[in-house]
Amino acid sequence: MNQKVFPISFWCQPANTYENWKIAAECGFTVVPVSAATVEEGRKVLDWLSEFGIQGMISDPRVNHKMTEKRGWKDTVQEVTAAYHDHPALWGYYVTDEPGLERFESLAKIIKAFQKADAEHIAFINLFPNYASADQLGTISYERHVAAYLDIVKPEILSYDHYALLEDGDRPQYFPNLEIIRNQALRAGIPFMNIFLSTPHFNYRDPSPADLRWQVYTSLAYGAKAIAYFTYVTPDAENYRNGPISIYGMKTPKWDMVRQLNLEVGKLGPWLSELTSTGIYHTGCAPAGSEALCGCGLVAEADGSGKELLVGEFVDGGKNPWVIVMNKDRQHAAWVTLKLRTPLTKLHEVARSTGELRAIARDQGVDAYKTYEDGLVVQFWLAPADARVMRVSNQA
Repeated sequence: MNQKVFPISFWCQPANTYENWKIAAECGFTVVPVSAATVEEGRKVLDWLSEFGIQGMISDPRVNHKMTEKRGWKDTVQEVTAAYHDHPALWGYYVTDEPGLERFESLAKIIKAFQKADAEHIAFINLFPNYASADQLGTISYERHVAAYLDIVKPEILSYDHYALLEDGDRPQYFPNLEIIRNQALRAGIPFMNIFLSTPHFNYRDPSPADLRWQVYTSLAYGAKAIAYFTYVTPDAENYRNGPISIYGMKTPKWDMVRQLNLEVGKLGPWLSELTSTGIYHTGCAPAGSEALCGCGLVAEADGSGKELLVGEFVDGGKNPWVIVMNKDRQHAAWVTLKLRTPLTKLHEVARSTGELRAIARDQGVDAYKTYEDGLVVQFWLAPADARVMRVSNQA
């Protein structure tokens, strides 16, 4: 996967106007879906995106999961890639959403054809969540569904959606879904994208700022290399409401919430893209299918003063260990104490204001960590649903 940026994307695009795409870029999105009726329209939008410094995923009406049923479909792939492959703002090509097992063989042919025609860009497919029915999946086991998809289709990115925020609480399947996607993505050696809720509809609740932050940082702690929101523009259908952009095309208060998070992820993304997840643990009561912190890895102990934490362990290309620690509580701040088992002596965090590595920020310059013969101890506050991204090394 030729990933130049950390993809921050969405579903439900605005109308193709210069001003609409400028506003989307200002919201901190880095990869946006572009549906265009003609190549001329698609390239015009990509021109605008190039000016704004972001990329687009082209949805061409000729490309879909049934295209292999038509004679000359490989010629269609050649025509589409020839029309767009040279554009600097192109990120990839949209193929289909939420296929069942019965479509995997034909999708494998489509993916292979796109990879042969344009190896530099992604042919994109999104999968069902784990609360989909067996009839939708084509398998009883969700893990089998994902594994079969990876083994048969061989995509370059594993994308799925999961809308966990219901009016009467959170879906209990959220973390088990992340567990399966993380494990399968690591097995296949590809990145994964989590698509989560931003726009209330059906019996999904209106996400609070903490709900949005919780979805973003749980994804990153599990090792997501891309995120996306459902939706950006509010669909004028059913009971959809209060998305970042209203049905009238105007920014809502949700837009500012999403922009704040996107700007943060934009600063963290260049570092996160280079990390490989080596472990993910929960303190307190671990959700079904997940692991409680055992202290067997980098993090020997993690205490949130009564608040449950999510601890992701990683390694970078230079073999330096990293840790993402997140406060799972969406209402209360957590005073965090981490004990790290390591011979390394320096600890830095990525500043979300600049994207630079810095000493762990504490109020009034208080030292955040101490070095001992067998490791480090670091203490800091975490806001509700917030996280810190930290590197352990011997570098000053």
